[in-house]
Amino acid sequence: MTSKFLNYELFALTPVELKQRQSHGNVNYMDLDYVNNPIPQMPRSDFFKHGDIAVTKNNRFSYVPAHTHSFIELNYMYAGTCTQYINGEKVTLHQHNLILMDKDIVQQIESTGSNDILINILLKNDSTMNQLFDYIAVSTNEITQFLYNASHINTLHNNFILFDLTHQEAAINLVESLIIKGLTKSRQRNKSMGLLLSTLILELSQSIEQEYINFSDNTDDNLLPIIQYINQNFASVTLRDVSAKFSYNTNYLGNKLKEATGKTFKELVDRRRISAAQNLMIKTNCTLADICDIIGYQNTSSLFRLFKKYLKTTPSEYKRKVSGPLKQ
Repeated sequence: MTSKFLNYELFALTPVELKQRQSHGNVNYMDLDYVNNPIPQMPRSDFFKHGDIAVTKNNRFSYVPAHTHSFIELNYMYAGTCTQYINGEKVTLHQHNLILMDKDIVQQIESTGSNDILINILLKNDSTMNQLFDYIAVSTNEITQFLYNASHINTLHNNFILFDLTHQEAAINLVESLIIKGLTKSRQRNKSMGLLLSTLILELSQSIEQEYINFSDNTDDNLLPIIQYINQNFASVTLRDVSAKFSYNTNYLGNKLKEATGKTFKELVDRRRISAAQNLMIKTNCTLADICDIIGYQNTSSLFRLFKKYLKTTPSEYKRKVSGPLKQ
């Protein structure tokens, strides 16, 4: 019964999917402003109208441009496969894979087809986390530490963990029961969804794919505003400027960022720039010169090198792939 209900609900075409299948492009149904904010934050108000835990389906037949969230998200691959870029790192999800993502990461999803069903499970705020801790207070593992880290404001949020549930029948049943509860939108569903989610978290500790843990228990309060400053000013920021603004030695700050994030200062800026450039190509009619100006490059050759380094393609080839010829 569960499989039949889920198959019926999840493979049914949504209005957005119908438009995307017909247009072969992405429908900006949230009216996000990609020109003034090339990597927009998803609006919380669109998701949590029925409770603190939301379940949605990723709309098929298109890519999902780079974006961020102010909430914790789990993606569950119910059927098929999909490729995502999490903070610029390529992650491919197969059936029964689940990825747990912290707030503020940059997420992109490549185009999915008719057989690729990706489910989003969203956790609204810190009070949701506190309720989960009430259920799972007796357990301490990578996942509970992840959630504890995510629930604190003065913490660097750049973490994700990937799970393979293929041989974890109990975990599969829990996540799919959680999806059913979320889809029914019953007024009494919130407590049962919290119980299901807390039980799922306990089960997940057996299913961590060690090579895909990207989790830093970082509680250096001083780094958070620095990361936020870099993300907001990626078009013009330099390590020297950031060091001066926050009163750090340049070499010390560079090493501190590398230790906390696993990336150099330049890599952090590069990944922000390439995500912004991709979104501008996908969602706007900006010329190549306009895009360079917006993301902080003085010439197109810098953008060319950026795309070749991280995407193994050129800006023009990327633009043709996702929507059509790029104006120079």
